[in-house]
Amino acid sequence: MKQKILDNVSEYSASQLVEYIRTGVVTFDELVQDTDGEFAVEKRREVKHILESGDAEEWNNVKVQHSIEAVQHYLDTYPNGQFRAEARALKNELESELQKSYLQATTDDAWTLVDKSDKNELREFIKKYPNSTHVSEARKLIDSLLLDEIMGVDIDTLVTQINQVPTDKTAVTQEQRDNKTIAIIEKFLSEKKVRKSDFLNKIKEDHNLVSSGVVKRLINSGTISIEDLISIEIDRLFIQKMFNGESAQSFSTPEKLDKIHKQSTEIYFWGIPSSGKSCALGAILSVAASGKVAHSMDADTESQGYGYMTKLINLFQNGEIGTLMEGTSVDSFYEMGFDLVDKEGKIHPITCIDMAGELMRCMYKANAGDNMSETDEVMLDTLTKVLIDNRSTSRKMHIFVIEYGAEDRLYEGLPQRVYLEGAVSYIKNTGIFKKDTDAIYIMITKADKVKNATKDTFTNYINDKYLGFYNGLEQICKDNEINKGKVEKIAFSLGEVCFQNYCRFNSRPAENVVSLLLQRSASFRGGKRGMFEKIFRG
Repeated sequence: MKQKILDNVSEYSASQLVEYIRTGVVTFDELVQDTDGEFAVEKRREVKHILESGDAEEWNNVKVQHSIEAVQHYLDTYPNGQFRAEARALKNELESELQKSYLQATTDDAWTLVDKSDKNELREFIKKYPNSTHVSEARKLIDSLLLDEIMGVDIDTLVTQINQVPTDKTAVTQEQRDNKTIAIIEKFLSEKKVRKSDFLNKIKEDHNLVSSGVVKRLINSGTISIEDLISIEIDRLFIQKMFNGESAQSFSTPEKLDKIHKQSTEIYFWGIPSSGKSCALGAILSVAASGKVAHSMDADTESQGYGYMTKLINLFQNGEIGTLMEGTSVDSFYEMGFDLVDKEGKIHPITCIDMAGELMRCMYKANAGDNMSETDEVMLDTLTKVLIDNRSTSRKMHIFVIEYGAEDRLYEGLPQRVYLEGAVSYIKNTGIFKKDTDAIYIMITKADKVKNATKDTFTNYINDKYLGFYNGLEQICKDNEINKGKVEKIAFSLGEVCFQNYCRFNSRPAENVVSLLLQRSASFRGGKRGMFEKIFRG
């Protein structure tokens, strides 16, 4: 078309030529230079006049389109236009932006290929693309990787961080705890701080590392798979339980306890929240009622915690997989009275008292002079009434429950050792443990975590992790002539616990505890013979 116009320029009107110029078919300079003089002077003036009168309108179009093509068309159409300086400046600006955009696209592509966990690759990127917008991020990643090296980030660090997720039920819900745990795991895996195989091996070593809620969500997100669980020897029955969605038993808040009502051997269970205290007590009561160690068990329906006790009794069956209890309110005390009849027919009146999990923190706060909430005051008041103001004349035993391997887990920012030592100090100051106490025990739960344990394994563990607490209890025993000045240790396990919610119960450890209770508790014979013996004993 252009050549046709140039060859026949005399046949086109000025208006037609202007239109061709404006649409980019031909330029004014080409009409002047390439038409062999056929572009008449008069027509040339007319075309120039029309073009100059449209200069401002064309420039406005350029500003709207804001493109190199539009600017170039303006310059071609109006080589001497009044906006030519602005047009040239705009063209330079647009060409510069285009160049930057091209470079950015190039560095973006390069950045996607960089291994963000490799310091050398990050450094090479910075060297090759020093002006990239990703340089700042690359430097931050290098610093983060160096800090990880200094701090020692590995699979054990991941396990430590999982164990340090707050367990305080008054501060976080189970869902919030699961969310935090998942965020930690996915961060370690996505940043390649640990391999998935290492994480799975830790679950293989400790099936109880994370909750069923965490495991299900990791499966749903594709982070791990059911096949992964099977490959690390997770029993299919545990997986079945998890996906059946069986819920744990929950417990209502009991009436306030002011004294122990039953004339019996009183056994107090102490422990911070999540120590495994209530589950251990459930296992012991389940075995006590099973007939395997004692002949029979007769629960006291008048006990303040009778309903709680009946649920605990039915919590475990030897060899079967069950769902663990949800956990009691951290400020609840439960009194559970019952008679155990041993194989010889002797009756052992016993009351187990599940002490509030939050109580130890209250005892610590009282010693430390920290602010006490109304609930804190109520718990300490209950303790005072039961073991001081309304203290019975019955013989007593105290069992302190410690979770094996939880020494680094924080509860409101402090490890359980601090609360245990605080409780001992409070007990000393108030004289709660008197000479009517027959024995003090430390029960180490989750003892099954220790493979090939020897007789000294748990003694060494207590000496290493809780020596101050142990020494404090031992001094109480000596001062009050309790159990010849000795604190005894009980290694305890529920059996195979998986995903913090399910358990294949092994009754043997609980059987040992029930046998111990029968040995250490007072008893009398039932029937006429027992009545006469009781009379003659006075």
